[in-house]
Amino acid sequence: MVGLVVLGGSFAVAAPGAAAPAPAPTVRTVQVTSFDGTAIVTNFFPATGLTAGRRAPTVLVGPGWGQPGESNPAAPSVAGLRQQGYNVVTWDPRGFGRSGGAASVDWYRYEGRDMQTLLSWVAAQPEVKLDRPGDARVGMAGGSYGGGIQFVTAALDRRVDAIVPTIAWNSLVNSLYPNQTPKSGWGNLLCGFGSAGTNRVAPQVKATCELAATGGLPDAALEAWWRDHGPAGRLISQVRVPTMIVQGTVDTLFPLREAIANYQALRKRGTPVKMVWFCGGHGVCNTPPGQAGHVDALTVAWFDRWLKRSRSVNTGPGFEYVDDSGVWRGAPAYPLSRTRRVSTTGSGTLAFSPADTSGTDIAAQPATNAVRVPGPKSRGQVVGSPTLTLTYRGTGNAPRTSLYAQVVDTRRNVVTGNFATALPVVLDGKTHTLTIPLGAMAWTTGALQLQIIGGSRLYYPQRVTGSVTIRATVRYPVTPPAHTVSFGGS
Repeated sequence: MVGLVVLGGSFAVAAPGAAAPAPAPTVRTVQVTSFDGTAIVTNFFPATGLTAGRRAPTVLVGPGWGQPGESNPAAPSVAGLRQQGYNVVTWDPRGFGRSGGAASVDWYRYEGRDMQTLLSWVAAQPEVKLDRPGDARVGMAGGSYGGGIQFVTAALDRRVDAIVPTIAWNSLVNSLYPNQTPKSGWGNLLCGFGSAGTNRVAPQVKATCELAATGGLPDAALEAWWRDHGPAGRLISQVRVPTMIVQGTVDTLFPLREAIANYQALRKRGTPVKMVWFCGGHGVCNTPPGQAGHVDALTVAWFDRWLKRSRSVNTGPGFEYVDDSGVWRGAPAYPLSRTRRVSTTGSGTLAFSPADTSGTDIAAQPATNAVRVPGPKSRGQVVGSPTLTLTYRGTGNAPRTSLYAQVVDTRRNVVTGNFATALPVVLDGKTHTLTIPLGAMAWTTGALQLQIIGGSRLYYPQRVTGSVTIRATVRYPVTPPAHTVSFGGS
């Protein structure tokens, strides 16, 4: 049984012996007691115009890391869906806001079970449309932390009918420690958000934050804990509900490759899935963002199709992206069918030291000290991840370090996607070859150039002084631009 404490709102009380009238829909805040006794503060917002005795599908909208659930009925994330005929439920995740417990980073053992409790509570609300007793017609939306919990919940509980995870992750290990290189810029920011105010986090999160301050890597036990906190592997294989993955082209915390991994896993299993790349996310959009409201319209269309079950709704092509000129384009699936690999090569010597740095904690920027490799001259767009093969020989005052690769638009003087890829190198004077995928992008060819650099502020500062002689080959996925799509994917 779900425990309940009313914190706000009002309820009609029937006279003794009288049949209870259907209560009028009302905004309310309650405490729902989860499986282990933890109080989860929950907000319920009925669909706009819903009258007593009527029911509507419901969307659960989760907040970002360190944040409470939205409590303002006029907030865009709440009001927009309500106006389209959906009840909206928000909540303070455990460890944040007014909820109890400690945040365990959307772990299926804790936050996942909290969501199962909330699903049961939602199904008991008089305004909620049901598929059967105890099973509400429910979707999920929300970004970042509120995106990650959607994969977890959908994997655990078949009562979820559709999800729209936005700027979420596939693997937190790959996101925070790509290629065994600490992404300390975002690590320090996330630690600050998690410890702000009255927030409480699990001991493993605290240990990771201590590492972020020193550039250290997690030991085997801590790494295993983080690997257990995302859809990669077992959980993604259990997600069967229609899923629209929304990811930011300039997201340097959870870059496009995280979305691609989730998308490909779902598509392989035959799960109805769509992927959308927009200019935003955990990062800064430095190019035209395209028509405002496009992603919101796609989200409503997705829920209309799968929650209202309206077969006449057009959800658009299976893959949509906004390119570097702000044009929304669409194709049946990713990767685009007419993609071909175009190779470029270059060589040089890079002397590097702790003085090498570029960019900010959340965005890569062109560097001065770099080995440069020309980009493809073929007309078209690079849609996806280039692949770098690096043959090198180097020495330094330490046996290992990381260099960084970034693709620069020399015409705009910006790094595509604001992203730099870590390249772990061995500095023993011997020849080594490393093949590694770079950050995905949707960018027009013609002015692209690869830079291999000694330091990026996305990562922990360079601590080694050394020199490497490099020969690099980059294979770009070049395609004719996909067809343009109008507002909302049609």
